[in-house]
Amino acid sequence: MKKNTRENHVNEKIVRIVAAQVVLFTILLLLTNWKILALFLVVDFTLRVFTKTPSLLVLNAKGISKSFKLIPKPIFAPPKRFATTLGLLISILMALFMYFDLTTGAYAVGGILILFAAMEAFLNICIGCYIYNWIIAPFNKN
Repeated sequence: MKKNTRENHVNEKIVRIVAAQVVLFTILLLLTNWKILALFLVVDFTLRVFTKTPSLLVLNAKGISKSFKLIPKPIFAPPKRFATTLGLLISILMALFMYFDLTTGAYAVGGILILFAAMEAFLNICIGCYIYNWIIAPFNKN
């Protein structure tokens, strides 16, 4: 039985706006060393990965999309969900580095998060989606 199409798709415009916000919050975190921003990113990613509750970044992105009257563009969700899971893992690692004052590690991992999120937001290139298609999709033959 096929899953509901709405569950299998997400709005690409929302995904890209959320990614832009992740870039901004991560840059702000690395420039200010406000550890609460690291916690915010971890909680936001956690909500997106493990619940159907919209995170603050998603709610904000929906508001921005509505304000600019952006036309929704549905795209296949599983690779995006996988990419979000990678974002969660990276943000947890960055938060741990920040918490233990391992600045070099925080900057390195934060740089990766900024790079991946910026590629999604501004170039519509999803690195997590590529990884999903190389590693997960070949074994996910339903």
